[in-house]
Amino acid sequence: MAERVILDTDIGDDIDDAYCLSLILSSPELALEGVVTVHGPVDRRARIARKLLRAAGRDDVPVLPGRSGRGDSDAVPNQHPWAADEQAPSGDGVAFTLQTILEDPGEISLLAVGAMTNVAAVLDAHPDAAAAIRRLVVMGGSVYRGYRDAHPVVECNFGCDPAATRTVFEKGKNLQVGPLDITASAQLRPEHLAAIAASGRPLARAMAELLPYWQAGDAGRRPCLHDPLVAALMIEPSFATGRPMCIEISEEGASVPGRGGANAFVYLEPDLEPFFEFYVSRLAG
Repeated sequence: MAERVILDTDIGDDIDDAYCLSLILSSPELALEGVVTVHGPVDRRARIARKLLRAAGRDDVPVLPGRSGRGDSDAVPNQHPWAADEQAPSGDGVAFTLQTILEDPGEISLLAVGAMTNVAAVLDAHPDAAAAIRRLVVMGGSVYRGYRDAHPVVECNFGCDPAATRTVFEKGKNLQVGPLDITASAQLRPEHLAAIAASGRPLARAMAELLPYWQAGDAGRRPCLHDPLVAALMIEPSFATGRPMCIEISEEGASVPGRGGANAFVYLEPDLEPFFEFYVSRLAG
């Protein structure tokens, strides 16, 4: 039976969020219950998600804006012009997430691939919220490795709202984390992009249309699949290995190994070639 999931995303800036949504829509193992946007211009982000859903023939999936948090609500994500003709969805994404998980406790997973603002708001809103989530899967953090080398950094999703990130690690249950340790090397190669561009599938065509908006004139720029790799681990855990850990969140949002009891399962070593094959086959066919 497919795992029911809500995607919480800052789609529109880095393009890996769009690749992540496309993977979910291409995977029968996951049943998408809704998409909630986070950080800054949440209405504009929601338009992008809605257009991708429309390309997949999934107008039935609700899209709701969440919390702007510490982001600039007037900012224009680089991919927004692609979806500027879409109607901005209305509603309260945090209320939607809370209602959905409480209606079916233990049945809905939450995949958070943006700032932790919405997730923290859900966990703060109701004492049963954390236990009601089947599993809370997060892309974020940098434990031993950063974006380009072996030195950990303050990863963007966690650094956007450190207080919210701390709430997630203090209150979250069944928490699984995919940090830069496994995602920073997951960059699509030219042959992967060519296979997706050559596909006749509607979602692959949509991603081929969206890519130049993110590249911004640099046609050689290649996406790094941070978010899709973490989503793929929900389907096939063998794409990375890890262990239970205690993770503490600094004032700046750094994810620091602690000495207390484990509060998350953290993936630390990727197996990228099988993941690339899996991803391209799902999106391009």
